[in-house]
Amino acid sequence: MKDMKQESDDSSKKYRGISSWAIRRPISTIAITSVVIVLGILFSGRLAVDLMPQIDYPHIRVVVNYPGVTPEVIEEQVTRPLERNLSATENLTEIHGRASEGRSYIEMYFDFETDIDIALQDASRQLERARTELPDGIDPPRIMKMDPSQSPVFELAISSEVRSPIEVRDWVDQRLLPQLSSIPGVGTIDLGGGKVREIEVVADPERLLSYGLTIDQISNILAGRNIDRSVGNITSYEYDILARTETRYNNYIDIANTLIPLAQADRTVPLRDIAEVTDGHREQRLFAYLNREESVQVSIMKQPQANTVAVIENIQNQLQDLRESGYITPDFNIEVIRDDSFFITSSIQSVTLAAVIGGLLAMFIILMFLGSIRRSLIVALMIPIAIIATFVLMTTGGLTLNIMSLGGLALGIGLLIDNAIVMIENIFRHQVELGKEPEQAAHEGSKEVLSAVVAGTVTNLAAVLPFLLITGLAALLFRELIFTIAFAIVASLLAAVTLVPALSAMFKSSGREKGLSNTRFIRGFNQGFDRFRDGYSICWQNHCVANGF
Repeated sequence: MKDMKQESDDSSKKYRGISSWAIRRPISTIAITSVVIVLGILFSGRLAVDLMPQIDYPHIRVVVNYPGVTPEVIEEQVTRPLERNLSATENLTEIHGRASEGRSYIEMYFDFETDIDIALQDASRQLERARTELPDGIDPPRIMKMDPSQSPVFELAISSEVRSPIEVRDWVDQRLLPQLSSIPGVGTIDLGGGKVREIEVVADPERLLSYGLTIDQISNILAGRNIDRSVGNITSYEYDILARTETRYNNYIDIANTLIPLAQADRTVPLRDIAEVTDGHREQRLFAYLNREESVQVSIMKQPQANTVAVIENIQNQLQDLRESGYITPDFNIEVIRDDSFFITSSIQSVTLAAVIGGLLAMFIILMFLGSIRRSLIVALMIPIAIIATFVLMTTGGLTLNIMSLGGLALGIGLLIDNAIVMIENIFRHQVELGKEPEQAAHEGSKEVLSAVVAGTVTNLAAVLPFLLITGLAALLFRELIFTIAFAIVASLLAAVTLVPALSAMFKSSGREKGLSNTRFIRGFNQGFDRFRDGYSICWQNHCVANGF
C-alpha cells in the first residue's frame, strides 16, 4: 500500500494539468460528464425554437386612420405634422411618410445600437405633442415596433361547400378564434378574405325630404335603440331583481320595423317605409381563394418568447380535438397553407444527420489509421457530448435554436472531433508504438499535444470572434451564429482534454485490436497510403529540382 501511495504521489508531481487530473480521477471525470449530459438534455427542451433569431429591429411605425379623406388632404393635415414632430426623436436616422386614402403611415428608422424600447417611449412623447396639430375626426394614432420575426408562423385557409362566405367568416371570427387565442404561446390572430356581415340601411332621399328627416337623425335613433339599459332594481320582501331593457337588434327585420318619430306630426313611421334594409356584407377589398374556392385566411402570430414548434404543435392538436369533438363540423374544409415548424424541424434533422454522418466517418478514419474500434468509439462519443454541452452554454447565454444557431452548430460539428483525434492519436502512439502502459501513455501523450490542441482551438476562436465587432443588420443576424460556433469549439476542447485521456487510460490494447490492425483490408489501406505519401514526396522533390529550389 505504501508503494502504491508513493507511486501515486510521484505521478501527481510528475504529471500536472487538467488532462492528468482527469486521468487520475476517471470516476470524477465521468460523473462531471454525466452531469453535463443531464443538464444539456434538460436545457435542450427549454431552448426556444424559432425560424430566425430574436432581433430588436430599429424600426417604428406610426399609423393614423382618417376615414373617407383623400390622400392629398391626409398628406397636408396628418402626414406633415407627424413628420415635423417625430423628427425630433433621438437617434433617428431616417423618417418616411406615406399617405393613402383614409390612412397615413410614418416609418422611423434608428441606429442599430439604439435601445428600441427607449426609442419607442421617446417617439410616443413626440406623438402626443403632434396630436394637438391633428384634425378632429381621426382615429387614435397607433405606434408599434416592427419586428421581422413577428410574421405569421401558421396560416390556415377555411372554406365550406355548404355555408355561405358570410357564415364562414362569422363562424371563424366568433367561434374558432376564441379557441385558438387561448392556446399558450399564441399572440395576434389576423383574418383575411371572406365576407363580413353588415346590415345596410339605404334611405330614400325623397321620402326623407317629405317626412322632414335627415340621415343624422336616422343614425342617432338607430344607435340609441340598439343598446341594453339598466332600469334599476325590482325589490320586494322576498327578492331583489336587477332589471334591464332588452332593445338590441337581433336581425335586420327588427331594424326595418323600428319606428321613427316625426317632428312635424305626433306620429311615427316604420323605417322600412323610408329606407331599404338588407342583410348583406361589407364591400370586400381583400380576397382569399383556396383551390378556386372563396375562403377565409387565418394568420397566427406567436408571442415573442414562445417556442415556435411547440406553439404550432399545440394549434394542430387543438384543431384535431375540435374536429373529433364535433365543434368543427364536417362541412368545413381546413387546409394548412403555412407551417414554419416544418423548416425548423427539417433544419434540426439536417444537423442531426450531419452529426451522425460525421461520427461514422470519424470512426471509419480512426479505424483505418489506428485499427482500434474502442478508440474510434471514443472519438465518435465526443460529438453528442460536445453538442449537448453546447446546448448548456446556449441556454446560459440566452440563445435560441434557429436557422442561424443551427447553422453554427452544423459548422462547428466539423471542428468538434479535431481536438479529440489529435489527442487520441498521440496517446495511441505512446501506447502501441512505444509500448507504454495505458495510464502512462495517456499522461505523456496528452501532455505533449495539450499546448498544440489549446493553441489550435484559440486560433479557431480568434478567427471567429472578431465578427462580433461588426455593426448593423449583419451583427443582429449573425450574432447567434458566431456564439454557437464559439460554444461548440470550447465544448469540444474541454471534452478532448479531459474525457478522451481519461477513457484512453482505461483501455488496454487487446489481441483483438492487434489482429484487427493486421487484417488484409487495413494493411492494404496503410500500404496504399504509404505509396501515396512516397509518390507525393518524389513529385515534390522533382518539382524543387526543376525550379532550382
